[in-house]
Amino acid sequence: MSQPIVVCVDDDKQLLASVVRVLRNQGYQLMSTSDPIEALDWIGTKDVAVMVSDFEMPVMNGVELAAASRLVRPETVRVLMTGRQALDTAVAGINQGEVFRYIQKPFEPMILRQIVRDAVDRHHELMATASNREQAKRRAQLAAELDAEYPNITHVARDVDGGYVVPRTPPDAVANVGIDTFVLIGRRT
Repeated sequence: MSQPIVVCVDDDKQLLASVVRVLRNQGYQLMSTSDPIEALDWIGTKDVAVMVSDFEMPVMNGVELAAASRLVRPETVRVLMTGRQALDTAVAGINQGEVFRYIQKPFEPMILRQIVRDAVDRHHELMATASNREQAKRRAQLAAELDAEYPNITHVARDVDGGYVVPRTPPDAVANVGIDTFVLIGRRT
């Protein structure tokens, strides 16, 4: 299994280097940038598991980045770092960007590691759900194709005990099938 990709975004290069240092040697492929547009490009072209982003950035704030990344790749889990304790920041992050967790700056290294570990686990859950959804969609498509070619083939009648209900076949419907088949059909009644 390949290492999960974690993208770190902050316009403060010292803080960005600090985040990367804390997450180094944790089993992640780390990518860091001070440019939110570059981060979105990575999210669009790579299977990014987690994005850790600052809230206050000049080009686009963290909520806007989270919302944009959600549109590009919904299964990328978004974590927002903020020095602000305003409720409006949290509400906007949750409503617009579906932010998974907030990290208060200055952050504790152990807390950051745990939140990113939890976010990677959440990413795996989201990927499994997306895979199950695709399988269900494909099964429904195959059933529709079968029903189009062979009407009602996917709709089998069952009795209260779960047994198959086989409709009676009139003898003249099997007259040309052969005596062996007719005898077998006669035995089931």
